[in-house]
Amino acid sequence: MVSRHQIKKAVKVLELACAENFKDVKNELQFALTATKKYLKRSDKEYSMLSRDAGLATSVYNFDNKFFAEWDHEHPLEVKRFVRDWIGKQTDWKYPMVFLQPTHLRYCHLGVKSSLVYILTQKYSHEQVMDEIMKNFAKDAIPKQFRIKPLEHHGDIPDMHVPHEQIGNIISLDYFPYLSIEQIDAFLFSFNRLLRSGGSAFIHFADADGEQEWEAVTEKKITYLTQEILTRICDKFSFKVEFYPISNFYTFANITKPGKLRSNKKGPTKMEKIV
Repeated sequence: MVSRHQIKKAVKVLELACAENFKDVKNELQFALTATKKYLKRSDKEYSMLSRDAGLATSVYNFDNKFFAEWDHEHPLEVKRFVRDWIGKQTDWKYPMVFLQPTHLRYCHLGVKSSLVYILTQKYSHEQVMDEIMKNFAKDAIPKQFRIKPLEHHGDIPDMHVPHEQIGNIISLDYFPYLSIEQIDAFLFSFNRLLRSGGSAFIHFADADGEQEWEAVTEKKITYLTQEILTRICDKFSFKVEFYPISNFYTFANITKPGKLRSNKKGPTKMEKIV
């Protein structure tokens, strides 16, 4: 089987071929193109509608508090390496950072060098968060920069929980694949309020144009989201977005707010783009 990414690229190539006016095959190509584009548009629309409204998505997919409380999946090795590398190299420790953690706490300890770390979760208590973080440090360590705040799935992050226009980086893993487009839109609205100029959000999602991801969408194991849809939402806030497909079900988006974020990093730990 081929992915929807490959099909959409093939459609573009065939459109160019038709434009070259190959008379012998133009009519046949044009018919096949029209049928394929209609199918893609119709199927995209169907699953986009299911995933657009937060209430409908919750009722159809059952991605509620109980689902997140029971979620337990292991990351592939390449994903673990990429996430650790990204947080270690590209997160600016000068400014406070935010972790959205509805499912696990695996990488929160990596924020220990930051001046302040907000962990947003409904699954874990303050004691559970600190116990998990302390597993990665010496017994006599006393990390005091972690703040535990509630995570609301509707996407609004109020100033009373996390100060607006103060955050350098936001990290979200194993969350967006289970959110509606409406919820994602609301979260990006909150990110725009939270981030300093030049700040960024590191977001994991499952690109529905992938072969296995599309199958999971049709089986209602994840919601429908593509690079194209996420880019359109980012455009509403003038965000710059770069995509990093690492593994099946693990595409990462680096979303940057306009402006310049001054860094206190020098030498080998300076902020660099991971290729």
